[in-house]
Amino acid sequence: MSFEILKRPKPWDVVVIGSGATGGWAALQLSQRGLSVLVLEAGPDWIDAAVPQNALQLRAKQFRDGAMGHRNVQSRIPTYWELDPDLFVLDTEHPYRTPEDKNFDWIRTRTVNGRLLTWGGIGVRVSDHELKAAEQDGFGETWPFDYQVLKPHFDQIDDFFAVYGERDGLPQLPDGKYVASPRLTEAEHRFKEALSARYTDRQVIAARGVLARASSRPNGEAPPPSPLRIAVRQHGANLRANAVVSQILVASDGRAQGVAFYDRLTKRSHEVSCRAVAVCASTLESTRILLNSTSPRHPEGLGNSSGALGRYLMDHCAIFATGSAPGDGSLAWSDGSGGPKNIMIPRFHNLENRAGGAFLRGYGIFGNIGRTPSPSGKRKRGNQHQVPLGLVAYGEMLPRPENRVTIDREQRDAWGIPTLSIDCAFSPNEYAMMGHMLASMEEMVHVAGGRLEGAPHRFAPGAFVHETGTARMGTDPRASVLNGFAQCWDADNVYVMDGAAWPTSAWQNPTFTMMAVAGRASEHLADNVIAGRL
Repeated sequence: MSFEILKRPKPWDVVVIGSGATGGWAALQLSQRGLSVLVLEAGPDWIDAAVPQNALQLRAKQFRDGAMGHRNVQSRIPTYWELDPDLFVLDTEHPYRTPEDKNFDWIRTRTVNGRLLTWGGIGVRVSDHELKAAEQDGFGETWPFDYQVLKPHFDQIDDFFAVYGERDGLPQLPDGKYVASPRLTEAEHRFKEALSARYTDRQVIAARGVLARASSRPNGEAPPPSPLRIAVRQHGANLRANAVVSQILVASDGRAQGVAFYDRLTKRSHEVSCRAVAVCASTLESTRILLNSTSPRHPEGLGNSSGALGRYLMDHCAIFATGSAPGDGSLAWSDGSGGPKNIMIPRFHNLENRAGGAFLRGYGIFGNIGRTPSPSGKRKRGNQHQVPLGLVAYGEMLPRPENRVTIDREQRDAWGIPTLSIDCAFSPNEYAMMGHMLASMEEMVHVAGGRLEGAPHRFAPGAFVHETGTARMGTDPRASVLNGFAQCWDADNVYVMDGAAWPTSAWQNPTFTMMAVAGRASEHLADNVIAGRL
């Protein structure tokens, strides 16, 4: 299959770089329209292979990694300890630099289906409170469309996945199309009732999303479908795994004419030609590819005539806290946790996006109370009056030009490709927001009769794995990299469809919004290819 892909006598209509949430979704949308599509994935194709999942095997792998120092950065996130370590890259093969006083945890997944294999399953929609915030408080760039433009693409995503949730009618968290309502624990119902009696400006709701991880499916529920697999098996898309993309190849007119990559195993170089490129390698990897795609027409990187490429890096600022709350703990909850099997408190602060408050924008809270699933499914006896509680608050990080990535030409990865230097730090706005987060959680847990215990965990930039920005969309080519269709101003046959395209980070979990942006961009790309404009 690889030989036939590389020896194809005519250009592909579209080469998609990356096979995760946005790459898989783009491949599905484009191949459904009859385009010839090649997906290049840097990692192996494991999705049909048996992956060790029992706890003993995973712990053995994690112990080996710790002893050898293979994934010191990757293991800094809590989800690493739940998943197969081999889903994450080896730090030694993928170096990057940061200033000594500015830590950034770059968490990376390289395998077919990408971060959909490490995704927690939260599936929510962004709202106009976030998309139009810059018009209200005057900070940063506004998004070049509103929620109604993205709504049909969100609906397509909900039709594809089995999404659980309730239609709560909250403007700051638009409703979706749900197959069923998630169940709350008895303690979560108590928490919801206590906060409803105390507050008028915030609501506790059932979380929304997909049963993505095994921990959320203890009762034999079906795992979510793979957009990439359906694109390949039902619509004729082609997959080339182990293809580490180094750059986009540029013709004399400045437009893309192909993609260069290295075989991950042999390290041999290859090239494929195409009419258009969809860049979906994940935020920082996508921008790294663009910055490395230099040519006489693009001496500072493909799409960088504005100087905005690499700038305005964002990740959610977040705090995780644990404690206990009133509840009958004599019988542990055994319905699983993760994804929609949680509670949410959607953004409630500064919804008007006032410029004169303690901080700009807002945050939400997510977590669970009284969920202690047993791997065997058996219930265990516990405290009859208290149950465990875990909450994480996460909020919008402002886009600042000094938070950026650049190419480090003195350091290369295992395939000889120049790596990134990442210079990113939270600003006083994020620190003020995190102070408000912790105070709000402490207050609400106290109102519900519980308490937080121990020191809260504050995530470093990058560690929440919701990075966005660095190739932002906009309405002015002098200040942005992409137009409102995620199409490159400087090369109209290049589309950047993942989180790199975002002008702001919003506060919501980004997966569904990334996919909605990719769906809209894919529709525009397909129309242009079919019409012969690309």
